[in-house]
Amino acid sequence: MKRRIGILGGTFNPVHLGHLRVAEEVADFIGLDKVIFVPAYRPPHKPGLAVSTYNHRLNMLGLAVTGNPRFEVSDIERQLGGISYSLRTVSHMKKNILPHQTELYFIIGADAFLEIETWWNYRDLFKTTCFAVMTRPGHSQDEIIDFVRSRISSLYRWVPEECSFSCSEYGSIHLVPVTHIDISASAIRSLIRQGKSIRYLVPEQVREYIYKHGLYLEDNVNEVSKHQEV
Repeated sequence: MKRRIGILGGTFNPVHLGHLRVAEEVADFIGLDKVIFVPAYRPPHKPGLAVSTYNHRLNMLGLAVTGNPRFEVSDIERQLGGISYSLRTVSHMKKNILPHQTELYFIIGADAFLEIETWWNYRDLFKTTCFAVMTRPGHSQDEIIDFVRSRISSLYRWVPEECSFSCSEYGSIHLVPVTHIDISASAIRSLIRQGKSIRYLVPEQVREYIYKHGLYLEDNVNEVSKHQEV
């Protein structure tokens, strides 16, 4: 029997409760055996912007997923080095790390999905993995359907009862409604710089780690790309 594994990439600068909650909801909706969080080593969209060190982001993710046996963290993008292109990461994991009988799902927000044409060799990503597109207010189902058919491939067939697309040449695309949690990493960093509380926005272990290491106290070393191409 194939295992279902999800990959959730991002800068996670820092990881917050919104990240964890949507990962949990996607896992339940699709029936994932595992969700692997993959922090970007060098985000490609805005390479000139600095991020807090990779080790800190990786460590905070490790703290955040502790206690959830369905979650784990991978440092694959550091191992690969260079710019963190999603296709490169997913292809390597599928070929060299994950069990052969694995059904892989790339977890992505609707906003980033609708910008996927800007990603490196994005069409090949659809040949490599299935997609779990997290839908939130602001992007209608019809908008996503039109985008897939007109910009990805007209071969995709919409299956309303399953809220997904199927295609013989590409991986399936599933629309997953998730709870809208209005938390952003940039807002958390801003609160820290203002000396305000971030309690209940991030896991407690992450909050303690941030203050222990004095993270996000200066504007010029912590801004990151909003994109998930990643």
